[in-house]
Amino acid sequence: MAAKLPKPSPTLRKWLRRLLLVSGIGALLGAVGLGVTWSYLSRDADGFLTLFALRVPKTITKVLDQSGNVIGIFAEEHRVVIPYGDIPKAFVNALVATEDKDFWEHGGVSAMGVARSGWNFVTSFGRRREGASTLTMQLIRTVTAKRERRLLSGGLQRKLQEIVLARKLEKAYSKKQIMEMYANEVYFGGGRYGIEAASEFYFGKSAPQLNVEECALLAGLVQNPNWYNPYNPDPKARAAAKTRRNHVLIRMVKEGYLKAPEASLLVEKPIRLARENAREEAVAPYVVEEVRKYLYEKYGREQALNGGLEVTTSLNSFWQESANEAVRNGLKAVDRRRGFRKEAVQFVSDPETTQLNGWKRYFEKGDSVRGVILGWKGGKAQVRIGAGQLDVPESAFAWAGKDIQKLLPRGAAPLFAVKSAEDGTPKSLELDQDPQVEGALMAVDPMSGEIRAMVGGYDFNRSKFNRSTQALRQVGSTMKAYVYGAAFTAGKTPATMVQDIPTRFLDTVDYVTVTHPDGTTDFKPLRPGVKPYEPKNYERDFWGPIPIWEALRDSRNVPAVRTLEETGVLNVIDFARKCGVTGNIPPYPSMALGSGDFTLKEMVRGYSTIANGGLQAPVPFFIKKVTDRNGRVLETHGGAATEQVLDPMSTYQLIQCLQGVATSGTGAKSNELNWPVAGKTGTTDDHTDAWFMGFSTKIVCGVWVGLDEKKTIYKGADGAKVALPIWVDFMKAALPTTEREEFKAPEGMEWADIDRYTGLLATGATTDRVLHLAFKPGTVPKSGSDAEAIQKIREAREKAHTQSMENRAWGRPAVVEEPKPVDLSSADPNA
Repeated sequence: MAAKLPKPSPTLRKWLRRLLLVSGIGALLGAVGLGVTWSYLSRDADGFLTLFALRVPKTITKVLDQSGNVIGIFAEEHRVVIPYGDIPKAFVNALVATEDKDFWEHGGVSAMGVARSGWNFVTSFGRRREGASTLTMQLIRTVTAKRERRLLSGGLQRKLQEIVLARKLEKAYSKKQIMEMYANEVYFGGGRYGIEAASEFYFGKSAPQLNVEECALLAGLVQNPNWYNPYNPDPKARAAAKTRRNHVLIRMVKEGYLKAPEASLLVEKPIRLARENAREEAVAPYVVEEVRKYLYEKYGREQALNGGLEVTTSLNSFWQESANEAVRNGLKAVDRRRGFRKEAVQFVSDPETTQLNGWKRYFEKGDSVRGVILGWKGGKAQVRIGAGQLDVPESAFAWAGKDIQKLLPRGAAPLFAVKSAEDGTPKSLELDQDPQVEGALMAVDPMSGEIRAMVGGYDFNRSKFNRSTQALRQVGSTMKAYVYGAAFTAGKTPATMVQDIPTRFLDTVDYVTVTHPDGTTDFKPLRPGVKPYEPKNYERDFWGPIPIWEALRDSRNVPAVRTLEETGVLNVIDFARKCGVTGNIPPYPSMALGSGDFTLKEMVRGYSTIANGGLQAPVPFFIKKVTDRNGRVLETHGGAATEQVLDPMSTYQLIQCLQGVATSGTGAKSNELNWPVAGKTGTTDDHTDAWFMGFSTKIVCGVWVGLDEKKTIYKGADGAKVALPIWVDFMKAALPTTEREEFKAPEGMEWADIDRYTGLLATGATTDRVLHLAFKPGTVPKSGSDAEAIQKIREAREKAHTQSMENRAWGRPAVVEEPKPVDLSSADPNA
């Protein structure tokens, strides 16, 4: 039989009734008080919601490449407010995984978070205090600036207020809107509020450009931004920042936002910050600057900076980065040929302790850094960079010439290129210097006119002058393409023989013809000081009669001027105009050798028309579309080569000759590409300008190299040595991304094997290279090459360099009113 429990005594029952009564009254009063407080706080929340409602975020203007990647932004304030669409998804995921994993489900308050916080507080006897704050509550605390620690009652009141406001906020705004406000308000350390300002401060880029590990680092900062700030000079802080970042990455894996293999790779990556790495720069600064000027002029500064415009360009970021690298490396190589400049070397008084700018960055191969020479020993220089020391062999200084130890004694701090690095530390160096020489590159789609890559100089930060659109420079022998194109249009063929002999051109305005009694003629100057024009070949020699194909392949000057005269200067100008050259073309003999000043942009357009087989290429442009912050299209631009302005057969003959330049002539370095290409080198007097204009069926690319002042680059700096290597390096990257295609001859052309020596049909007597050339119907040479023809050419060539000067009258053409040239350097990039 079960034992009976003893009944409580009357006194105990009395105390239990009192306790229940007091508890009930307390609970009732508490509920009433809580209800009154809740009602009071709810009324107080209306003002807070008004504050949020009045906030109108300023949004950045983005510049995109053709694939939608951000290549530039415009913003006015240091603290930039960006819309939810500009916040990286990786940052949102990192923040939710670390700070509020239930964010997308709860209504502003996390019951699980509150329960977990209370349990930890009780079980730790008050030692473990967790805020249980959701991101919504953190946002409220940030905006209302109620972060101070209070007494229990004050803390309870603050917490109740946050809960009330959080509930109201969740009903008034969507989750995305709350996340947007949070990301724009939260403090990231370093005086930066909002993810856009933080992204620029820590990584030197806009928020949409952040990668996953950078997003994780920023998400980790919000817990304790001052301690986790990776710029904190305390080494422990840097280590703590990386640990915190990796914690965020692990949380992202646990919450399903990141795959474990990806996270395992990311946690090994070092932290790379903007101020520690000078290579963090815009992909296409010259393009972005042109876009900025265009937006300022058309939409105004306020709209361009704060209106949230989105500009889609035609740029290919891969091509652009390849162009940047090709120009940068090419100009450095050219500048080394100009010699080492000791005046560019810094000197320090205390080599052992001096600290130089840039030493704290994370180094990679290709970076530049100044190193202090501590001394020389055993043919090696002891070079200090920060706390590290490297032995650099004399071979790394070889390009600077002899006596390098005298040029760079102890205390010298020259510039070095990092040849290899491990974990951000240089391991091998080579002497370097910033080039004085400048360059430009432009690559376009010839059929659409869309600019795929554009480089306006060595360093945008050093000079914002865009040499691809603004610089007017003499174009040298690249002008010969227009001369021979007009000649083919007028009836000549690549097999037509042209004389390469001493020739003097006398302007009929300056000279009068005098006939002697023996029937010979001479010229007499009409006024003192005038001089005839006597073109010289690059090698200062003469070859006698040669076919046009060879004259163009080897860029012979005298044949080009003679062809210009025979074709007619106005015909050549007309041909160039149809190609798209809009600048002033001087109607003089020197025009054939590129004495006119043109921009790289118009030369690229001219060669694009040739590459198109005579379909006139549109003016090169890069702005394709502009939309407002709501996605409404404000303007669109496009282009298409549809008008046949040149005879296609004549144009194909020109392309064949330009292919000869690229395969076996002055542009033979193009053979490295193993791709069907054509092009032309260009060099001006005194080697002040070097060019290469080249193309495939899909890409037209032009390169210019020179000094901003009209000075010699270096003696012998021609287009083949200076500009062509840059062109080849770029095309090695760009061509494989396009379709490989041969240049196709128009239907109806006739083909024939030609003896390159005589310009006649190849026969058994032909001993020189045979040319397989295309001809317009009825223009194929009628006779074959034989011993007599070969002997005749041989005799003429042997006496070419000794024969007397041939005088030729140059009749200055009548002045014609030409259309006003299009201003290719105007603010409108699509003009």
